[in-house]
This record gives sequence, structure tokens and C-alpha cells, in this order.
Amino acid sequence: IVVDNNSSDGSDDCVRAFAAKHPQLDIQLIYETRQGVAAASQAGFEAAKYPIIARTDADTVVSEDWLETIEQRFSDPRVAALCGHVGFRDPNPLQKWLMFEMFIEIHQRLHVLIKKPHFYGFNFAVRKEVFERSGGFDTRLRLAEDLDLALKIQQTLYPNERIQYAEDMKVFSSSRRYDPDEEWLDYTIDGYRSYFQRAWLGKVNPWMC
Repeated sequence: IVVDNNSSDGSDDCVRAFAAKHPQLDIQLIYETRQGVAAASQAGFEAAKYPIIARTDADTVVSEDWLETIEQRFSDPRVAALCGHVGFRDPNPLQKWLMFEMFIEIHQRLHVLIKKPHFYGFNFAVRKEVFERSGGFDTRLRLAEDLDLALKIQQTLYPNERIQYAEDMKVFSSSRRYDPDEEWLDYTIDGYRSYFQRAWLGKVNPWMC
């Protein structure tokens, strides 16, 4: 399922061309006119018809065994949702110096342990029933929609359910958001502000929407 969120660069034509070349794949292209990643994600998840939903982004490459890893992990009926290893296919010097991939892994493992899970939107999976039980994405959000969903899922888990970090569920995303410039600084500050507000204060402030 590919969600086109008001693109103007011919993305939908690329999807249709790819689908025509690969008729053996059930590729769905859907449109969501409400702007924003939360609304687009909600539309995609609502269109999903199978018991497990996995999400990644357009600028991300998944490992060859990504789906098999997800299937294997969900063979344990206690697993309600997964978050996995986040890598970068073109890490810049700042990311290497900060050991950013290792920091993200420690962050995710710790937050799963303390029951404040933090999904990264380009690498997580959830049982559809659990997603629906949580209420899904808050479509108002322009920031932290993945974190918000993870926390809502945690709050609605049954006693025998858990969220799991899967180190073998690997993706490699673009570093374009992390070039050290003014845009990166604004993105980073907004990200940490929204993380603190939602994860530790339990708030969704108007500037996050």
C-alpha cells in the first residue's frame, strides 16, 4: 500500500509504472488529501486487510529479510508490536561522530523496557487488531505521530501482550533530514520538544499539530 499525500512530482506515476512491471504483486496506490504523515499513515493502515501491518517510508530501504523477520517475531502471540534497528544508507560525518545508530538503538531498547516505547515511523509493525484498539494515529499531529501511536498502544495492551525491540528487523533510511544546517536544527529541536511533551508530560500541544 502506497499513500500519495498530495505529491506533485509524479510519484503516483512511478507507482503505477512499477505495478505494471510487477503484476504478481498486489500494489495498492491510495490518495489522502489531508496533508501530513499522520493522516497519510492512518489512510494506509485503514486500507490494510491483513492481521499484521508494517510501515516504512519512501526514502528508506528495508533489509532483504525484513518481512520474514517480522513474520517470525509475530509467531509469538504475546508480541503486539515491533520496533526495529534504524540505520542510514548514507551516514554523514555528524551521524558517524555521534554514533547515531547506536544511540537510537539504546534509546529504543530503554524506552521499551520502561514502557514508554518510541517507534520510528520508517521501521515498525503492529497487529491490526492492536492498532485499531489503540485508536490509531492522531491525524492532527505534524510531529511525533509515531511516538504518540506507540504510547497509545502501550496503554491499551492486555496483560499477556508486549512491545518488542527487534534488532534483526533492519532498515536503512536517508540522511537528508540530518544535514547540519538551519533546517536540521529546527527539525531536531522540534523533535526533542515534542518527545518530551508527549512521552514525559503526556501532552499534545497545539504547536505539535
